[in-house]
Amino acid sequence: MQLEMLEAAAANLPQPNDSNKVRSFAFSSFPNFPAQIPAHHYHSYDPKHNFDSFEYFKNLVPDTLFFIFYFYEGTRAQYYAAKALKEQHWRFHKKIKMWFQRYEEPKEIVDSHETGTYVYFDIDQWQQRTKEDFKFEYKWLEEDSMDE
Repeated sequence: MQLEMLEAAAANLPQPNDSNKVRSFAFSSFPNFPAQIPAHHYHSYDPKHNFDSFEYFKNLVPDTLFFIFYFYEGTRAQYYAAKALKEQHWRFHKKIKMWFQRYEEPKEIVDSHETGTYVYFDIDQWQQRTKEDFKFEYKWLEEDSMDE
């Protein structure tokens, strides 16, 4: 069966001029041309989707916010993504440029750092991962209040 198919394919190889064939096409072959487009197919601007407002960004899931944060650098979208992540209790580590969130209450909290289990967003694997016994030094914590 496979041999027959291979032989049939070999006997009917495309030729270079196959792509230059004239195709017959006439609008008259379509009885309703130009077509009437029903009104419900038109899309209008929906004001509740104001992409330039924080209200829109705070409803996005973390993966979308991470994408915006890392790929729209220096834009208002990045600012809103960071602000939304902070509202969802994510914290940005300035030294390693990653977002962290407490997985559980820290095992140790002192003036300079806290140690515990954290969920972090791994930009290389593009997924959330868990890191146990991580020492989060407060000097690397982004502390901008994100107020406009």
